[in-house]
Amino acid sequence: MPRLACSRVPLFALAARLRSEPELRGEAVAIFQGNGHAARAIAATRRARRAGIRPGMTLSQARALVPKLTVRARDGDCERAAQDTLLEIAESFSPRIEDAGDGVVYLELDGLERHFPGDHPEHDLAHAFTVSADKASLPTWIGIASSKLAARVAADVPASPTFVPAGQEAEFLAPLTLRRRSSQAEVLETLHRWGIGSIGEVARLPANEVASRLGETGQKLHERARGMDPQPLVPYHPPPVFAEGMELEWPLVALEPFLFVARAALDRLAQRLAHRGLACTRLELSLRLEPDGYHQRVIQLPAPTRETKTLLTLMRLDLEHHPPGAPVLGFTLTAHPD
Repeated sequence: MPRLACSRVPLFALAARLRSEPELRGEAVAIFQGNGHAARAIAATRRARRAGIRPGMTLSQARALVPKLTVRARDGDCERAAQDTLLEIAESFSPRIEDAGDGVVYLELDGLERHFPGDHPEHDLAHAFTVSADKASLPTWIGIASSKLAARVAADVPASPTFVPAGQEAEFLAPLTLRRRSSQAEVLETLHRWGIGSIGEVARLPANEVASRLGETGQKLHERARGMDPQPLVPYHPPPVFAEGMELEWPLVALEPFLFVARAALDRLAQRLAHRGLACTRLELSLRLEPDGYHQRVIQLPAPTRETKTLLTLMRLDLEHHPPGAPVLGFTLTAHPD
């Protein structure tokens, strides 16, 4: 079986937002999901967690603990751009990767020794990947094993990177408790009645009896408990464009404040284009306007470039000639490469 690496960005929604707003690093920041009284905290920076902020708290509960807490809503644009960046980093290490979403990516490690010829190629790859992800403001935990399940579980271990020796996936998974999933609820309830609560206990059950008494779902669960992962890597096909954007903390009316925020997004786009050795030939600008309007522009470039200053100047000129006409609530910048 091929060796697989799983890279996971802990607190992905928070990491994606801090990537777009690096000035918030070191502050007490919490990410909330939901609207009004239904909004709940889903992630917080270390400074906020030390002050008592926990997932599930309401905004009023969080403010009572930290009156000056910086609050941000979960931002789909930030997270998509962060996920795309993580995938681009993974592609620089392996031609076969899988996009597992929400800050998770799998890499197939066949041929690894050609790029890392030392005595410990997996350790070298994990270190190099971590360095690249850190430079992109995406701190990662890495797990390496011979199955996707074992690699994913290993990537949850804070003492990253975690390596599961080939053939020892079952021993690594054995102490873990079974996690409830809706698709396995009936099987897990049966196992609970049998007094079975860990993956190792499932693995020790006779395979033929599991198949006959628990059906296909039970059989698949039994295979995974034994370290066998029948689900292959699903190859990722990169999109032909690069996008960066975010929801703004408050509506922007004047052009200069918007260009200040947009410049940081253009910097991130330029870095991603440079990582692929590409340049931008067409820049699309999509603005979300107050209360629920849109302003979209396409800027054709006279020559391919990834110079932030050039892109920002062209954007300024276009917006001066075609002002959006309403306060800006959020934006997406899409670069079409040559």
